[in-house]
Amino acid sequence: MAEGTFDMLNAALFKQLERLSEAQGEDLEGEIERSRAVSQLAGNVIANANTAINLLRFQDSVGVDVAQLVASSPKMLGGN
Repeated sequence: MAEGTFDMLNAALFKQLERLSEAQGEDLEGEIERSRAVSQLAGNVIANANTAINLLRFQDSVGVDVAQLVASSPKMLGGN
């Protein structure tokens, strides 16, 4: 998901939720572990995006031109 979007992240989370809800017996424990891993990775992706958003907010607060902000925003936030 190097150039992924938050739509892709959302889809992956719901796919894992579906697998978890359908798992039974011995498969359930494996899906619980997979869910923990997916959750941790999703948290890291979101934390990374929050860092990028905070940088954009800082740049805006010090007067960086809006057009420059849009041009320099990361792809994960819809930038170039």
